[in-house]
Amino acid sequence: MAKLTDGKKTVEIFALSEEESIENKVSQYPVQSGNPITDHTQRESFTETFSGWIKGKDHNEINDKWSQLMNWQYAGASLTWHGAIIHGNLMLTNITKTYEDGGFKNALKVDLELREVKTVSASYAAVKHVGPVNPPKPKANPAVYVTVVPGNTYWAGGESMEHLSKHLETGTTGR
Repeated sequence: MAKLTDGKKTVEIFALSEEESIENKVSQYPVQSGNPITDHTQRESFTETFSGWIKGKDHNEINDKWSQLMNWQYAGASLTWHGAIIHGNLMLTNITKTYEDGGFKNALKVDLELREVKTVSASYAAVKHVGPVNPPKPKANPAVYVTVVPGNTYWAGGESMEHLSKHLETGTTGR
């Protein structure tokens, strides 16, 4: 007898067969000589396939166990299988029920397919918020421009208008 559990609820299954399939994805393109071959293969999640019977005292108890399997599949629950094969971090990908010989009062034939769920840990560095960052305000242009006649413009870079006027009257630059 095997058990499928999410840690809270358990469904007992009288396993008739348990199968484990492990597959690698290998590059379909040529590998350059001298490169590590392991760089061109990727381990896929393994698949578990189980066939067996759900048994109960009556048809209602069997339906409750079947409903639990459907709920786990729908919710994407992380499950653990304890039978001849023992694995955790599994998710139901396919469930099939079969009524053989018109069905039995106290048993239901089931086929389950579960796939490994690989979990990883992500790390991050917390950033301390120091308040809003405002862009610097553009500085006002301190230059003064005076157009005497079109095409004849004087500029006093950073000088006051009085200083510019004084030097325009005297014809000197003041420097």
